[in-house]
Amino acid sequence: MTEEKRRKLLYMAGEQEPFLVHNGIRLTDVDDGSATAVLHLQPVVMNPWGLPHGGVLFSMGDVACGIAAMTLRSESLVTINASIDYMDGASPEGDVTVVAKVERMGGKVCFCTAEYHDCHGKRIAMLRAALYFTGHKLDLE
Repeated sequence: MTEEKRRKLLYMAGEQEPFLVHNGIRLTDVDDGSATAVLHLQPVVMNPWGLPHGGVLFSMGDVACGIAAMTLRSESLVTINASIDYMDGASPEGDVTVVAKVERMGGKVCFCTAEYHDCHGKRIAMLRAALYFTGHKLDLE
C-alpha cells in the first residue's frame, strides 16, 4: 500500500467521520488487509454497569473491517452480514483495541474477522463480517 493510500484511509475513518469522533473511536493503523482501531473509554460509550456498550464495540469492529477491506481494493462497500461474540467484560479504564483482518477476498464479497482486547490485553470479543463491494471506485491512490 502506498503512503498516500494509508494517509487517506486513516483520514477517512478519522476526523471526517463524526460518529467515530463523537464516540472516541480512532483508526490507529492500516496495512495490507488489516486495520487497527482504538476506543477511548469515556462516559458516552459506557453502559449502566460501567462497561463499554456492546453497540459501540460492534461499530468499531465493523468500521475496522471495512477499512481493512479497502486497503486491498479502493472501492466503497457495505456490510451485508456481521456477528459478534462478547466473551468477557473489558476493563472499565484504559482503551479497547480491535484488529481487523481480511480472511478472504472474492469478486464482490470480502470476509473479515476482528479481535478485541482491553487495556490489559484480555480478549473480550470477536466479530465476523461479510462486506459487499458496491463498484463505486474511491480516490485513495
